[in-house]
Amino acid sequence: MTEDGNDRAHATLQAWRFVQQMLADLTATLTEDAVDERELVEGLRVLARATALCTELSVEADPDRPHFFDMYSDTRMIGGPNPDGRYLLAMIRGDRGYRVTGTRGSTAYLGFQVLAGTGLTPRRMAGYLSDTELRSDSGSFAVVFAPSQPPPEVLDGAQWVAIPEDASAIVVREYIGDAATEAPASMTIDCVDDVALAPISDAAAAEAFTAMAWTIVKLVTLHRTIRPELLTQPNTLVTAQAAELGDADTTPDNLYMMGSFALAPDESLVLEFTPPATRYWNVTLENVWHECLEPRYRHSSVTNRAVAPDDAGVVRIAVGARDFGHGHWLDTGGRRRGWVILRWLDNPEPPQVRTSVRRAGAAA
Repeated sequence: MTEDGNDRAHATLQAWRFVQQMLADLTATLTEDAVDERELVEGLRVLARATALCTELSVEADPDRPHFFDMYSDTRMIGGPNPDGRYLLAMIRGDRGYRVTGTRGSTAYLGFQVLAGTGLTPRRMAGYLSDTELRSDSGSFAVVFAPSQPPPEVLDGAQWVAIPEDASAIVVREYIGDAATEAPASMTIDCVDDVALAPISDAAAAEAFTAMAWTIVKLVTLHRTIRPELLTQPNTLVTAQAAELGDADTTPDNLYMMGSFALAPDESLVLEFTPPATRYWNVTLENVWHECLEPRYRHSSVTNRAVAPDDAGVVRIAVGARDFGHGHWLDTGGRRRGWVILRWLDNPEPPQVRTSVRRAGAAA
């Protein structure tokens, strides 16, 4: 008999209580950090959405029978994703081999990232395959992710990507320049090893719940861990290499610029820049919790396919609650503060982005 009088699923019960305590602690954090009612409501909604996502990541996933699922939806855009893109994830193990087959489509970018780290070990990027290195035959591709190079009869012409012994996931990132004209990639994943189906153990369930709790914490506290000082230095942007934002959450072929906005209802934050010669870039707005601002229903992000430079080659983006004619308008929905994220694909030299705050009626 254990100390709490229960000898059944002791580790799982302890882990579940840990999840409950984490949810209570995060509720207190959100309550403390929100500056108004809207932020608190949105923060608690982010907490609920993070819990749902982390249930899929940690509890529902089966590395022996993996499948790709989309981490985001029209109503779940948490953790600072690119709303003009797609993020597929499949959980794996480092002692297995996996075959991914599919078609490339015609989107602007496709990349495969291997994450490593199990249990309480922080996740890290342990492998990466970009679309510039992906081999395809008339648009079709096959990639085997395995700890050692499989024999030719297993590879069957597929491209091999090595994974470490603590591999935990494959993340697929796809960026879309124009959803109306670009065809998304499609793919499936299968474990190449024959593994018998077995009941879940107390230890495995406990590990899943513990991982779930810590991943919720990571997603809900990004405003405290990723350049939090920028919230006190609003309406300016800084350059951030992918490594500065965490290599488990970014890829090395992206350059980022980020900053916070703090605006009155009659103000716009105007960004002016000459785009670098890169095949893809976009500008995205997020609330203070790094949740995209209803991107399917509100015009809060834009790609290089949807905005054109002026005769001098300059792009002007105006961030604000209303369109005052200061540039291509991105809608904050009237939020008092939030984040502005710029992504430049192919890691170009950081462009100069000028920022200014202009009031309604001011010249463009």
